[in-house]
Amino acid sequence: MKLSREYDVIVIGGGPAGCATALALKQQGIPKILLVESGRYETIRIGESIPPDTRILLNDLGILADFLEENHETCFGSCSSWGSDALAYNDFLRNPYGNGWHLDRRRFNAFLARKAGERGVEVLCGTKVSRCDRIHPRGFQLQLAGEDGQMRAIAASFLVDATGMRACFAKSLGARKLFLDRLICAIAFFELPPSVAFSKLTLLEAVEYGWWYAAKLPNNRLATVVASEPPIIKEAGLHRRENWLACLKETQHISKELADCSAIENLSLSSASPARTGELMFCTAPSFRLDRAAGIDWLAVGDAASAFDPISSQGIYKALWDGLKAAKAIAADWQGDKRGLQEYEALITSRFDRYLAQRNYFYQMEQRWPTSPFWQHRRERIALRESNVSVSMPRIS
Repeated sequence: MKLSREYDVIVIGGGPAGCATALALKQQGIPKILLVESGRYETIRIGESIPPDTRILLNDLGILADFLEENHETCFGSCSSWGSDALAYNDFLRNPYGNGWHLDRRRFNAFLARKAGERGVEVLCGTKVSRCDRIHPRGFQLQLAGEDGQMRAIAASFLVDATGMRACFAKSLGARKLFLDRLICAIAFFELPPSVAFSKLTLLEAVEYGWWYAAKLPNNRLATVVASEPPIIKEAGLHRRENWLACLKETQHISKELADCSAIENLSLSSASPARTGELMFCTAPSFRLDRAAGIDWLAVGDAASAFDPISSQGIYKALWDGLKAAKAIAADWQGDKRGLQEYEALITSRFDRYLAQRNYFYQMEQRWPTSPFWQHRRERIALRESNVSVSMPRIS
């Protein structure tokens, strides 16, 4: 197999972290960049809220004005029943950056890839990396497999792992996942009648077996999620549509907000989408970081480097932040300064520690179900973490 082309940087994974890295690398003056994405941005993605200060990152990437023209759903903050039956409000009224957004994730991901292509990044969709080998003394050689079955070999001086929680290439290069926790989310979408208004605040409600989340998406759709541990989801029957709906009706606040909505029963999902039963979708939601997020000629970004509990709503913000920081580290490495990769890895570690402190404080606020396995396990892991005892969790493939 002949080598078809050489690149300065190959980014594997075309989600927000990969696209942000590619965009930021262009800003750093790296000329030959390839972005490899296995899909074609057709799969339904779970909607996610982003805070107002995300506009700083979008502006730093040079795409804020274009993003605003995408008209994603406005988010004015959040309200939650957490630690109390009453709703508490956290709005963006006094935020100097204005409102946040509820994203149409599929459209947002495609937008980022399109912007990368417009800035000179070569974007290959429908393409998988079938093999990755080191080239001594520096760089990598990859074999790419297209949808048509054709194979091509390429080489890169530097490799970015943006493959999400799988962290495929970081693991193949010796990195390990350090798990703190693992949740699973069961998700359904609802249609909002045109005559019915829905809050522009995200809604969060703790329950004995976990917590629920609801947010409005573009096109009069609502995303509703229940999060818990896998055994609890199975024991409560929340993997089955009828039980999921029954538990939803028992919620104190979210059920009232969805009273006039109808569940969407036939989602058009590709084979690459998360597992599903009926109209329910499922996705794993672990908390972990890599024991090393960078090495010789490579680094990991986004959920490949570290994954946060979805209750933080920081996934997209983290992905864009990683991309900007990673590009600076790669540019420094390209110029022979190895401190850039070391500083990047230190940033990933310190940010994860800050996230854990915030997460632990938030989970400790909920004391209404002291004998509940879900809340007991949260407290146990917090205690272990504060005692500097590592928490061993199952590996997620």
